[in-house]
Amino acid sequence: MGEGKTAKRGKVTKRIVKKIRSISLLPPKDKRFYGLFNEMTDNLVEASEELVRLFDTPIQTRHEIEVKIHACGVRCNRVGDSIEELLLVAQQPPFDRADISDLVAKSMKVMKYIKHAANRYVIYNFPTSDKEMRELAPLIKSACLEIAAAFRKLPGDRKLGSYCDAVEQFESQADNVYHQGLSRRFAEIRQDRVDVEEQISKLTEPFPGTAESPAFLAIDKSTVEYVRHVAVFFILRQVYAELERAIDACTEVTAALRRMVSKNV
Repeated sequence: MGEGKTAKRGKVTKRIVKKIRSISLLPPKDKRFYGLFNEMTDNLVEASEELVRLFDTPIQTRHEIEVKIHACGVRCNRVGDSIEELLLVAQQPPFDRADISDLVAKSMKVMKYIKHAANRYVIYNFPTSDKEMRELAPLIKSACLEIAAAFRKLPGDRKLGSYCDAVEQFESQADNVYHQGLSRRFAEIRQDRVDVEEQISKLTEPFPGTAESPAFLAIDKSTVEYVRHVAVFFILRQVYAELERAIDACTEVTAALRRMVSKNV
């Protein structure tokens, strides 16, 4: 009899342990945060999608797209404010209050740099976007999509490593594109300078002809091209830099997400 009771108690204990293990580790905390998280990342995704469109659209419609990106930023700010207000009154946030605030701040940085990139591009009124812009914007969009997918997993799954790793890969690709773009622009400037110097070196004393002679006109043309490429480089670098900051900010979001989740597993 004793052995039977012991076996029965053992089975009951196993069932209890199994039931405990099946219970979600997530405590029953304020779920309103999850909806706000999703709303915030939805605006990030929308802004990044509009950024991709911006670099493929003609001059006439660029301002309209910039306005849409700005509207995403306004909505994102409102969501951030709502999260901060909820942190003040919520009795049981799903994560540490400081970690949530940090995550919101990092997400807002992504939006800020997307807005800055769009604004610089529209203000400088480029005839067309260049190769690097059209490559960097989709990487930012892909990173935002991964961040949004990770946030949507928060209520029921803390295994977010694959999403965070994907964002880091996109950031690495963006670094390569960014540096290749700078290198290409520097190469154009160096070549222009070489062309000008070669043409000047071909001039003999006394200088041939007048300022309207073919030799002088060729130098003038090369000098103008050299100055144009220098000016374009310094302007483009501002757009490149904002795009690079945006993708870097995406990795800051995933780093903050990892820290936040690691304390609540």
